[in-house]
Formats: sequence, structure tokens, C-alpha cells
Amino acid sequence: MKLTHWTLNLTAAAVLASLALLAQDTLRYNAQPRGSKVTINGTSNIHDWEVEGEVIGGYFEVESAFGTDKSLKSVTSLNTPGSAPKSALFIPITSLKSQVAIGRDKMDSVMQQAMKADDNPQIRYKLTEMTIKGTVPDSGTPVKFDTKGDLAMSGMTNKIDMEVTMERMDDGKIKFSGTKVLDMTGWKIEPPAPKLALGMIHTGKEVTIKFEWLLAPRHVNK
Repeated sequence: MKLTHWTLNLTAAAVLASLALLAQDTLRYNAQPRGSKVTINGTSNIHDWEVEGEVIGGYFEVESAFGTDKSLKSVTSLNTPGSAPKSALFIPITSLKSQVAIGRDKMDSVMQQAMKADDNPQIRYKLTEMTIKGTVPDSGTPVKFDTKGDLAMSGMTNKIDMEVTMERMDDGKIKFSGTKVLDMTGWKIEPPAPKLALGMIHTGKEVTIKFEWLLAPRHVNK
């Protein structure tokens, strides 16, 4: 019986040690409450339009070598085809605001209805593949990546590819940025056609999304 207890205690200690080692080998960056930005630009038969938001939540979790190896050569998840750091982000649809002087509330309401925001209140993205593109500067910043991921909105999820740039900030934070042109109908979002005082507005089916996503490691004050 004593041997059994000793064995169980030893096994528990080994498990705890393994978990501690795993935690040490992982570096997690959390999205910051300020410093991020997303812009959506589109067209219509009257004029181009723009929507902006400043809320991008989520996290980026990668091997601890990411924080010390500026060349990124020892970061396996960034140098192995088909792999990626564990990462996901979300944007609350109600945080996106139309950049118009008149009729902003109406335009926001039309956008939220078109995106089925009541049932799907967030735009969500999950990273599935991330590889270094080109040469990493000696300073470790900026670095370009080819990425693939699953983008979910309006109740549908599609795979997208996108070039992303990562910048290392002086305070230890990192910022990802990128631009992507999307066809809204691919997510079954019908281009809005609101009836306003000037008549019927017909919007184009393609939009351009630009984002800047600021994150900080856990030990950095938010």
C-alpha cells in the first residue's frame, strides 16, 4: 500500500512538472483594450463608404522562442508547412460604426441586419497556417507571413488566405496588420440596399478589410 501511494505521488509530481514545463515553453499574447483598429471600405451607386471599429479581441499563443529568437528560426510552428501558432480573434459587429455625417445610426442598423448580428454577434477568425514570407530582418521586425484561416460571420465559415505583417514594439507588445478583399456573398451577406431620403442605395458585393491588432504578453501591463 505504501508503495502504491509513493508511486501515485511520484506520478502526480511528474505530471505537474510536465505541465509547468509546457507552460514555460509557451508564450501567450493577449489582445489589448486599446490600440487596435479595423476598417471596412466598400462602394455604392452614390458614393464609397467606410466602417471603423476599435475592438479586436482574442489571443496569439506561440513557442517561447518567439520572444527571444528574433530570426524565428527556432519557432517550429512558423517553419513547418501546415502548422501555425494557436490563435483566434473576434470583432463585435456592434463595435463597427459607419463613418458618415448623416444617417449613421440607420447605416449601422442596415449593416447589422445584413450580417445577421442578432444571431451571429461577432466576426470570428481562427488561424490554421502561418509561414514566414521572405527574409526576417536582423532587428526581428517587421516580419511578413503567409497565413490561412477560418473566417466566420453571418452564420457561415469560409477559409481565407492573407498576407500579414508583424511588428515588435519597444514595450514587448506585438502588432499584426493586414488587408483583404472579400466578396460578401461568399458568406451569404446580401449587399445592403437601404432606402434613404436620397432614394435607393445599392452597395457593391466586395469590401476591403484592413486591420491593426495590438497584443501584449501576460507579463506586460495592459
